[in-house]
Amino acid sequence: MSLIQYYREHLQLRNPVLIAALAGWNDAADSATTAIKFLINRWKPVKVAEIDSEDFYVFTETRPIVRIVDGMQRSLIWPANQFSAHGLPEQERDIILYLGVEPQLKWRTFTECFLEICRHFHVSEVILLGAMLADIPHSLAVPITGSSSTPELQERLRELDIHSSGYEGPTGMIGVLQDACRRASIPAASLWAAAPHYLAATPNIKVTAALLTYVNSLLSLDLDLNEIQADAVRFEEQITALVARDPEASAYVRRLEEQIQALTDEEDEDEDEDEEEPPETDDAPRGLSSDLDRPAGTGPLPSADVLIRSVEELLRREREQGPPDTDDDSKNEG
Repeated sequence: MSLIQYYREHLQLRNPVLIAALAGWNDAADSATTAIKFLINRWKPVKVAEIDSEDFYVFTETRPIVRIVDGMQRSLIWPANQFSAHGLPEQERDIILYLGVEPQLKWRTFTECFLEICRHFHVSEVILLGAMLADIPHSLAVPITGSSSTPELQERLRELDIHSSGYEGPTGMIGVLQDACRRASIPAASLWAAAPHYLAATPNIKVTAALLTYVNSLLSLDLDLNEIQADAVRFEEQITALVARDPEASAYVRRLEEQIQALTDEEDEDEDEDEEEPPETDDAPRGLSSDLDRPAGTGPLPSADVLIRSVEELLRREREQGPPDTDDDSKNEG
């Protein structure tokens, strides 16, 4: 049995760019996969290929989901790894969207399947999206880092003021796929967003909006992101109002803001001291990750009100249990 199922095997695409995200370790607060879901909902792409899940998952860890259909019939949904195509006639390249779940097994075989689909559709470039948990406040702009496998892509990242991370350590499937693309001579870049660790239990629309904004600029997609950016502003405002009601939470967020400001001031001083020295280059692939592990799926994006209710519950639990331990290396790849 083939591990790859093609649905539009002979579909002709024009130098397609593949934009990818996986649920799991690389997807803090569901931010990266929600960005792909946004694009799926916006474009309504055609499913062109899928990697079968049987060989790659421990189903007691990544379980299939049962859903009710028409009030009675139950539908079983297995972890999916789907590739969908969308034509952009006004541009020179089409788009393939990949939405998947990080596997537990046979990473090298999984990676070969991913590359085979890229080769089959003659993918010209791969953009990988990820998100990590970090000690950052929700009130500041979302930090975005990135890396690339080619000097040309690296320069495009620099033009957007996206800097490389200096992280070295354990990586997730995003890091593995980027390295595999490099070895296969497929230009690839990864964009990583940092999500506040104390909001990790809910899809973070502000982080998703930041990823989409940078993808939009990097690929010149000309997407109208006004709605999701407005949702991000409202989300931040309501989180700020929630935090303001809790003195301990307010004090904690202020400390995070002060730490970030101190780091920014220190970096500015270093830049002033080194401005006459030639810049160092760092083109090595880097990865960032989180420890969430949820099946991916399409469907309507969550409303801001649903997100806020989730955050209220999260803040209540944190008041009872204390803040999570964020010193684990696997939660701070970046």
